[in-house]
Amino acid sequence: MRDISGWLPGVILIAVGATLFAVQLLHLDADVIVLVIGLVFASAFAATRRYGLLIPAGIMTGLGAGILLEDIGAKGEPAMLGLGLGFLAIYAVDALTSGARAPGRWWPLIPGAIITVIAGASGTFGQEGARAIEQGWPILLIAVGAWLLMRRRVSS
Repeated sequence: MRDISGWLPGVILIAVGATLFAVQLLHLDADVIVLVIGLVFASAFAATRRYGLLIPAGIMTGLGAGILLEDIGAKGEPAMLGLGLGFLAIYAVDALTSGARAPGRWWPLIPGAIITVIAGASGTFGQEGARAIEQGWPILLIAVGAWLLMRRRVSS
């Protein structure tokens, strides 16, 4: 495969610039910009398989899709849900494309799970349910941390 890294930044800037110009010229809703920029990064990742491009691709594509769903009247917290699913997509796409899992690449699961649960709770249980989950999720972190410490102590 040819090394495209030398011209990739130029292609990304042209795609983003063309999108911004089209938004102005065609009087499109500016919310589409976030999704398009995310898709540009996703295309760059598909061409290079560079993990650093996958991160903005997942975050911006998920957030952009959520913003568009919010604009068309989806109920709940679609932008927050899209952001959470974008983080989870980073992990899923990396696991599917890299074959071997690199150490430390599980990090998107943490913000992805937290944001997705809070968004789902807000959409499902209303503001009171979301507030209860927002205040209570640190207890889950404490429990997981204690389990990790106990597991390590038992295996030693």
